[in-house]
Amino acid sequence: MRAALLIGNNFAVLVGAYELALRGHPVTLLTDGKPLGGHFAGMQIDGYGFDIGMVFLEKHETVGDDPDLRTYDPDLRNDWTRFGNTAGRWMDHQVDLRPVQTPTCLVQGRIVPDYLISNRLDAFAGAAAYVDPALTFVDERHASHKTTAAAFDGLSYAEAAKLNHGEVLHSIFIEPFVRKLLDVSSDSFLARYHRAAWVPLFYPETLAHAQRGELITLPEYKFWTTRNGFVGQLVQNVVDRLVAMRNVTLVTQSVHSLQHEGALWTAVDESGRAWCGEQLALGLTPDRGHTLLGTTPYPPATGTSVTLLFALVKADAIGQGHGCLMVVDEDYAAYRLCDQDALAALKPDWHRVVLEANPNRLAKQYPGQDFGSALQQELRSLMAIEGEGAVRVLKCVTAKNALVLPTGELVKNMAAACSTFAGVTSGATLTGNLLGFGVASLNDQIVQGLKIAEEFL
Repeated sequence: MRAALLIGNNFAVLVGAYELALRGHPVTLLTDGKPLGGHFAGMQIDGYGFDIGMVFLEKHETVGDDPDLRTYDPDLRNDWTRFGNTAGRWMDHQVDLRPVQTPTCLVQGRIVPDYLISNRLDAFAGAAAYVDPALTFVDERHASHKTTAAAFDGLSYAEAAKLNHGEVLHSIFIEPFVRKLLDVSSDSFLARYHRAAWVPLFYPETLAHAQRGELITLPEYKFWTTRNGFVGQLVQNVVDRLVAMRNVTLVTQSVHSLQHEGALWTAVDESGRAWCGEQLALGLTPDRGHTLLGTTPYPPATGTSVTLLFALVKADAIGQGHGCLMVVDEDYAAYRLCDQDALAALKPDWHRVVLEANPNRLAKQYPGQDFGSALQQELRSLMAIEGEGAVRVLKCVTAKNALVLPTGELVKNMAAACSTFAGVTSGATLTGNLLGFGVASLNDQIVQGLKIAEEFL
């Protein structure tokens, strides 16, 4: 049995290490000085578990026999969905799940079922002026071709959305959300990767049926959370089980160097101790990977920062409850509100609420005001909160360059970086962003981790 060496802290290497250890494989996992699970681990604030913004679990059911995990292809958009049953069963074994109530959108002063990520098109019923389905299925710019057609290699989201949705619908229901989220217009990123900006790309025929109040075949996209309303609990459960296993060596120090000689990979930590393995998996950021492997990094990607307000809200002071609210209306700087306890149908005295906003937007809308007080003001308005002591702000942080814009240049550079990594790692398994753009979702990383276990045995 060959020894496995895994380096990084993303969810994929955590899953891979855990599954290998369950099967009796000797595993060495070096976290490179960072907490395991990355973004999906969430954070503990004053004893409360908070997810970092909207973090949902997805359970995509597939028909037929489960495919071989070793056939997972990161170059195929959303290829993880082929393994939806496998990923769903794995999550069910790790943590108790419950379905999330349908998110909502605040648009034109109305609260409607969410059309941005959940495929609920109720808001468009009776809106005859919104959609002009000028495209046919044979046109490469039709949304049905977004994952494969050459036309989408360079088609901006704005162009594709206006062609498929109509310019009026786009300008009212989607463009304001994009501007609030990214502080740029929707012509700044590629349509093929529209989910990176939390926006949809519907077939024009589907929207036409919806506006006429006719039956549509597009089902609502369901989401899940944990029983305690903290998705980070999934990560914590896996970490707790992993560290208790005798065949696992967990090294939390930073990695100083990584080399491949003969049949062995050798990583040296900051204390000078060497760790070896015949099989290697990497779960690092691209920049960190370049540093360890001595390759030349590509120009930094254009990123958008996120400001997050973490607060507790007194339950009996909430006049307008929300589970997850996508705030499209531009009267507010915030673009999303999540009440973790409402999402899990819990009824504590104090609810864990996270509000997200673009810091540039906050600065423009509230000049001279600190972000925490500005967002608390919006939180009170969005949830119709009454009472001076009804909101306890625990933390307000800004994550710089947290959202990367999927521009043509970025996708090209990441593809080139993947080729470089593949060339210098000679048989190692790459995960997350080392595989390219758009394959670092939680479900992608679950499948990538399970694939590691299949390939390393």
